[in-house]
Order: sequence, then structure tokens, then C-alpha cells
Amino acid sequence: MSTFIPMFTSPEGEFEVMRAYQTIMNKWPVPFKEVIIFTSFGETHITVSGPENAAPVVLLHALLAGSVSWYRNVEALSQVYRVYAVDVVGEGNKSHPVRPITSLDDFLHWFTEVIDGLGIDTLYLAGNSYGGFTAAYYAMKLPERILKVVLIGPAATISPMRPFYTHMFIPKAMYAFFPKLPGLKRVMRNSVNWMHKGLPVDPFWEPFFYSSMVYGGLINQVLPRMYSKEEFAQIKAKVLLILGEQEAIYNNLQSAVRSARELIPNVKVEMIPAAHHVTAVANPEKVNQILLQFFAE
Repeated sequence: MSTFIPMFTSPEGEFEVMRAYQTIMNKWPVPFKEVIIFTSFGETHITVSGPENAAPVVLLHALLAGSVSWYRNVEALSQVYRVYAVDVVGEGNKSHPVRPITSLDDFLHWFTEVIDGLGIDTLYLAGNSYGGFTAAYYAMKLPERILKVVLIGPAATISPMRPFYTHMFIPKAMYAFFPKLPGLKRVMRNSVNWMHKGLPVDPFWEPFFYSSMVYGGLINQVLPRMYSKEEFAQIKAKVLLILGEQEAIYNNLQSAVRSARELIPNVKVEMIPAAHHVTAVANPEKVNQILLQFFAE
């Protein structure tokens, strides 16, 4: 039997992240069950809500943001849909990896094992940031199974994102390799504050995200990139792009919108006021309204 790879900087760090995680789960607004799907990359933890026979919606979180980042959205979605909030394997969350994901096709293999394990045939898919980057790939490669896909501030995907690397990814990666460097908590606090762009913080999710940035591990080895027009042409699903008006990861937000319209056939674009990179946390009411309308169309 394969051994799980430790995904936290220390047992104490794991305790801090899981305590913040559980604080949010104590606020989960609807009944839920937790399931584990066994995949060739390890155990994948998923929180499931909503009517058993309803159409499935699968949610993929941003890097280190955890499936708990959807807690402000699950109540609205689960009134109509069976909602699966996935903890992406290979990050510091409730999933337990046995080996890293090293290619997009590895990610596709993992995701297919997850939805097969859940007994899902066709689905609606929404992904934020890195989850949006991979969701686009799944929609390209599983055109008969993914009926609609929502990309929420997708990492790279449609546009270069130097600011993200400068302010978040490179500082986190540096401390992942050299965890004893001084100043970790201060640097991660600066990264989290940069992402929020002065907008109000969520009192439950923000402490989790900060702890995850400080103590959470990353073992997957796939850097996000832009996709080509030819790659996007493989998508048969309807595509919705959601961007917060205070989104800061791209070199230029308006250029990213123009690029998306050029790259993705018939893409629908929604700009969310008073919202940063983790848009569904920042302005859940507006995002919920748009998601429900898009899935119902």
C-alpha cells in the first residue's frame, strides 16, 4: 500500500489549517456528507450537498483555497443541484496524495477517476483560479461529459499573470523549498492582503486561507499557462467567464477580457463588483445568482 505524502510543514501547521477548515465546516449552511474517492494519485476528499437525484455540479477551488472556499455558495446551488466540493489532491487539505500530479493529462486522469468514483456521467463544472485552469482542460478533453463550464478568475488560461507570480506564487514556492527562512508569516500576510485589494475579508475563510498559505504544502508540478484558440475549440460545453472587478492576477484585466472573447467561442463574460480573485467568497450573492441563471439556461 502506498504511503501518503505529508502535505503540511509540520504537525502543528496541519492542526492550525484543519482547525480553520473545521470552523468553516461548522458554518456549512446545508446538510452534507463527506466522501473519499480512491484514485491512483491518492485519496480525494469531497463534501456533497443537495438532492441525491439532482443534476451534479462539481466545484474546484483555487490553489490552497480549499473546498471550504465554496461555503457561501453551496446553499443556493444545493437547492437545485447535487453539489460536489472537491479538495484537490496534492495540496494541504483533507485529501491525501500518494504521488504528485506532473502533467495536465495526470490531472485529467485524476479528475476522471473522481467523477467515475462518484458515479457521475455528465455534469456542470465550475473552477476558480487554478481550478479554472484545470476545468478548462477537462472541458476540452471530456466534451461529452461536461455540459457547462464556469471559469472564475482562471489562472493564466486566457492571459499572462505576472502579478500573481510576483505577489503570491513565487513567495509561497520560496518558503516551500526553504521553510526556515525568516519572515514567512509576514510575507504570506502580504500575499493574502494583496489578493484582497482592500476589500472586506471573510471572517471564516480568510483565516483558513492564510493558514493554508503559511503551513500548506504543494506537490503537483503543473504550472498554469494560456491555452490556444485551437485548444479552446475542443470545448463543446457552454462557457461562462466570471471575473471580479478587483481581480489582480492578470497583467491587465481588460486585456484578459478581450483575449477571452478572441480565444473562446461564444464565451459569456460576467464582471462582479466588489470582488477579488476568490470571487465567490468576495461577492457570493451576485456569483450565486449568475451561476444559477447560467446552469438553468
